[in-house]
Amino acid sequence: MATALAPLILPTAAGTLVFGMDWFPMLGGQSGKAGMKLARRHRSTHLVPPVTALGSIGLVSLKRQRPSRKIKMYSAAQNVAQLFSTGSVALLIELPQMGYWLVAIHEGAVVTRTDQVYLSLDDAGEVIDSLSQAYPQLQVLSQEQDNKLPTLDGIAAASASCSQLQPVRRWQSAMPWPVQGFVLALVLVLLLPRALPLFHGAQTSVPEPPVLNPAQAWRLAVTASANRHRVHGRKGMRTLIDSFLALPTSLGGWALQRAICKPEAGRWLCQAEYERQDVKASNSSFLASSLPAWKAEFSSLDRVSVGWQIESHDMPLLQASLSSSAQTERDLLSALQGIRPSFLQMQIGQPVPIPLVVPKDQQGRPLPRPKEQMVYASRPVQIAGPLRSAILLLPNAETMSWLNASLTINQADKVGLTSSKLNLSLQGHIYEIDNAMDGGSGTVMCVQLDDGRCAGP
Repeated sequence: MATALAPLILPTAAGTLVFGMDWFPMLGGQSGKAGMKLARRHRSTHLVPPVTALGSIGLVSLKRQRPSRKIKMYSAAQNVAQLFSTGSVALLIELPQMGYWLVAIHEGAVVTRTDQVYLSLDDAGEVIDSLSQAYPQLQVLSQEQDNKLPTLDGIAAASASCSQLQPVRRWQSAMPWPVQGFVLALVLVLLLPRALPLFHGAQTSVPEPPVLNPAQAWRLAVTASANRHRVHGRKGMRTLIDSFLALPTSLGGWALQRAICKPEAGRWLCQAEYERQDVKASNSSFLASSLPAWKAEFSSLDRVSVGWQIESHDMPLLQASLSSSAQTERDLLSALQGIRPSFLQMQIGQPVPIPLVVPKDQQGRPLPRPKEQMVYASRPVQIAGPLRSAILLLPNAETMSWLNASLTINQADKVGLTSSKLNLSLQGHIYEIDNAMDGGSGTVMCVQLDDGRCAGP
């Protein structure tokens, strides 16, 4: 188990940064009294309120390290959240002679159990492994990626009022203590005779804790779970297919061998490999014919790989127009059966609920899901066939999301309905909603553990 160090205060040229705060999920509208109450409960001296509607509140106790009140302190983690307001990203930065600082941001909010300083890279690596399981789209930035990783000065430069530490104020009277004592004694003398009868025969009542609303708790849990998933839809898939169709199969004496695209942070990150076929072909002839957006890297005298990026046009799962599981089986799968002969492979799995943190009551017992509360589910999809056949998928791709898309070259002499020189392979999911998915019909409702793993009931 990785052990984090105590909070650190680090002065920089652009401001004083605080590392090692504790972060808790909190709705932006609850950040006033609720945030101050939470800070007092944890005996914190300072807090940083949430910025977004579904944000995080940062707490820290600096009783032994508190600098001069004139010095403004800023949360390094909240500054990073301002720099990476969308997507999921984790930063691992070495603090000289102090340790390794790890912070993770998801959709502009600091992730719980991050913003910690560790003694070794191994300790930080354990946490990164857990984060990668909880956030499949997580992008990890470390010292090896200096072009994307912000410097400490860059993080400090992002300091603003939203990241400034606010003191947790206790009640303080404007009157000196002797005056307070006199006023208290006077109040007791005046009110005690009238209050005594009220105590006789009065029954002691212990206020019951507020009852959680299962419907509201489940709505928040389902929303938080859905925020981790995105859908490419027709537009995202059209962009992907067009990018593959635009690839030259022959370029300056070099022949296309394969290409692959993967989604990351709202983009398709693509790479293609070419092999030198003509004895007169050279690096110069390839570069002279290559596309302007390409970044070429020659791995040998006969091989070159090129990389490029395009918009994926994905959207949050919450914004997608999804069908129920019954509608998906009746309409979408029927449509896919109609185009199935044009593909070499088309496998659609059974629906499985996407992982979520099941809400609990005050005693720590899981709250039952209301019957009217729908859940999100996904079906695994694997499709392979000629690139030209992918056009047939577009009308049916509204609820699809892709994890991997690869293009391979087939040297077969004969071209048929399911064979072609250019062959496409897709792996992804079909998303849907279901009100009745409660563990029956072969499905299992997942419960996400603190370390990101998914456990059954």
